[in-house]
Amino acid sequence: MCVVSNIGDNYRDNFAPRWPHVPVQPTAPVVINTSEVSKQEFEALKKEVEELKILLKAAKKFDEETGQPDCHMDDKVDFIKKLAEFVGVDLEDIFKK
Repeated sequence: MCVVSNIGDNYRDNFAPRWPHVPVQPTAPVVINTSEVSKQEFEALKKEVEELKILLKAAKKFDEETGQPDCHMDDKVDFIKKLAEFVGVDLEDIFKK
């Protein structure tokens, strides 16, 4: 399994336990009722996704250098892409449309 795919699995699978106050299901469309999430929680989540982007860039570079370019399965990173879009983090340079 390539690193980008592995990160996608791990982040999706561990989202709910780390963000119990953010009512998001990793397999459903990302819709966060902002009345249930404080601005502080939203900003913390956005910061986390920005840090995740840095990690994904490094993973993508590793995958490319080890002969596994764009090897991730879209369903494994779909949650990350939807969440990033919701919080306003652009992942276009990692996941081309």
